[in-house]
Amino acid sequence: MGEKSIMAFFNKYTMISLALSFLVGVGQTATALAVNPGWASSQKDARWTGLTFNHSRMLQKLTVQVQIQSPAPMADGFLTRMGAGFTGCSETVKEMKLMAVDMRAEGLSFFDEQYTEKIWFNAGDGRAYRRIRWRKEGDPWVKSYCWTDDGVRRQKIQPASHDESKQAPIKWTQTTESFYPHPKNTVYSEAISDPTLLLYLLSVLEPQNLKSPFEIYVFGKEQMHRLTCRHEESLPMAVSFKIHSSSGVVGINSTIKPLVFSIETESLAYKNRKPEIFSLLGLQKEIRIYLDPSRRLPIRVSGKNSIYGELILDLSDARLD
Repeated sequence: MGEKSIMAFFNKYTMISLALSFLVGVGQTATALAVNPGWASSQKDARWTGLTFNHSRMLQKLTVQVQIQSPAPMADGFLTRMGAGFTGCSETVKEMKLMAVDMRAEGLSFFDEQYTEKIWFNAGDGRAYRRIRWRKEGDPWVKSYCWTDDGVRRQKIQPASHDESKQAPIKWTQTTESFYPHPKNTVYSEAISDPTLLLYLLSVLEPQNLKSPFEIYVFGKEQMHRLTCRHEESLPMAVSFKIHSSSGVVGINSTIKPLVFSIETESLAYKNRKPEIFSLLGLQKEIRIYLDPSRRLPIRVSGKNSIYGELILDLSDARLD
């Protein structure tokens, strides 16, 4: 990942935006999720509205909190700050939801860091419309992404001075704009999403009808990635987490046989640019997502990072609608 710091670790995650796109045609090795019976017969919404994952070792601790709001509130100070510069984004729909992600790193192995992300998306097909990412500590910035038919537009705002850094981000004045066109001669659908939304999308699939493997296209910092998702055989595993619902809190301590999806990645570098490294929540290789088959809850996200080695994020709390 370059520099051996938590900045490098999170920067790989920060720039990733997941694009749901699926190859269609006779003779292809991967199936198209958009037309796959498992997707067509899936439930409309995920059962969960909140997830908390934890990774803890002697010298490092990661916490990831994911929340879903429906309908998605559009009143946001950052969107107001971007103003007319973000006109032309993909149209919104009644099914639009908001996913909020908070990621924290603590411990001697990491510098203390905090990142917050908001993603506005279509619950029907996973299409993202806007994404806002805020690094709150160190060298702070806000990056706002806008999905269009031709590519992804990005605005980055930073404080122009030390005094300005003490103000709210919506008052920062240093702005940089970029546009990342979709690569030509690439087969992909218009349903372009964000990486963390994969947790939501896998939660609503019907695995018994899902054909494996299937392909997903990913937009990263400046280019696309092709992901090949495979439904793998799994072994029983012990789980321990709490479920919060309107009826109270229930502790789950049991052994289950999870649904496991592996993620294989291939970078689609634009023109002659160097391929970038794909990352999902800081995981770069051997990525797997585990789901509780009866509750449809993501219970583990695992993989490897080039600096920190194997990372396992286990579910500790889930909130049901």
